[in-house]
Amino acid sequence: MLNICIVFAQLERETIQKRVSDAYYSRSQKGFRMGGKPPYGYRLEEILMEGIHTKKLVEESGEAAIVREIFDMYEQPDTSYGDITRYYAEKGVQFYGKELIRSMLAQLLRNPVYVRADMDVYRFFRSHGTNIVSSPEQFDGIHGCYLYQGRDAQTDKLQNLKGHMLVVAPHEGLVSSEQWLNCRIKLMRNKTIQANRKAVNTWLAGKVKCGNCGYALMSIKIQSGKQYLRCTKRLNNKACPGCGKVYTEDVENYVYKEMVRKLREGQSPATYTKLNENPQVKQIYREIEEMEKEISLLVDSLAGAGETLTDYINQRVEEIDQMHQLKLEKLSVLAENHATPEQMEKVASNISLWGEIDFEEKRFTVDKMIRSLKVFPGSVQIQWKF
Repeated sequence: MLNICIVFAQLERETIQKRVSDAYYSRSQKGFRMGGKPPYGYRLEEILMEGIHTKKLVEESGEAAIVREIFDMYEQPDTSYGDITRYYAEKGVQFYGKELIRSMLAQLLRNPVYVRADMDVYRFFRSHGTNIVSSPEQFDGIHGCYLYQGRDAQTDKLQNLKGHMLVVAPHEGLVSSEQWLNCRIKLMRNKTIQANRKAVNTWLAGKVKCGNCGYALMSIKIQSGKQYLRCTKRLNNKACPGCGKVYTEDVENYVYKEMVRKLREGQSPATYTKLNENPQVKQIYREIEEMEKEISLLVDSLAGAGETLTDYINQRVEEIDQMHQLKLEKLSVLAENHATPEQMEKVASNISLWGEIDFEEKRFTVDKMIRSLKVFPGSVQIQWKF
């Protein structure tokens, strides 16, 4: 229960710090020594910290320049994993003596060891349920972070940040928080888009829903070669009347004309080069911080509180937690709908060259413009992202 977690919050913080120390540092005759191979872009250097011999990550200039170049490339809206791996393969650059592959690149881009962590990074991990061991004041925009596998976490730290542990490290990061977050959000967004790209019969797949029940519509090909949209709920158990006999091509033509009209009207989404400059995002972050402050005050009030006050505090904490979850959902929607000016230029170009672009480019364009499509008998309802 949440109230139990709140009561023991301070004890849990000390436990997490001990886990981090036990898991990643081992005592020898020379003192504490950091284990494992250093991340690409760094080397290990002996230092004396508070009278203890240990090791610290120090920038390896040649490799660090490549790391910065990778973040520069991936931050660009149109750059893919393949573009980067091919680039370094052609240059003959190796990473740990091997050719750069997709999995290595994905780990590098996700690793907070490279970020010059500030409060935006703190908020990002906090919003994803990460246990942050370091205090907010330590996120100074200079030092990198270590992300450790949480003992009780249900998923791998590369896939889901909830329940894992984040610590501000003694070394300096290589890239700005703005750039690291832009790349991290792009990774999250691309994963969502990729999951929606299983269907290949229509570029509306993943967006088009039955207007009656809200279930996805499937594009089915008939003997004549034409495709029509069928409600998946109706296909499964006949529990929905469906949207009638609607040909896929007719809906595609209608949606394309509506996208043209939308752009010709001069309407465009509120585009922000930096997601964290969005006024709505800033406001949500402020509200989350206020909630965290209130929880902190409530925790302090528990000491010596009577039964009635304790019940009130626990109830209030649960209410705040529910509001907190709603704010996180809003942040997710804003991140999904975020489009850079470069991406919107690509959208406009794709619309003008619609007959020449491929299936995936059409999917990209629809994803940037449309949140969902509802098909009713005789009509189509479009919910725009702007």
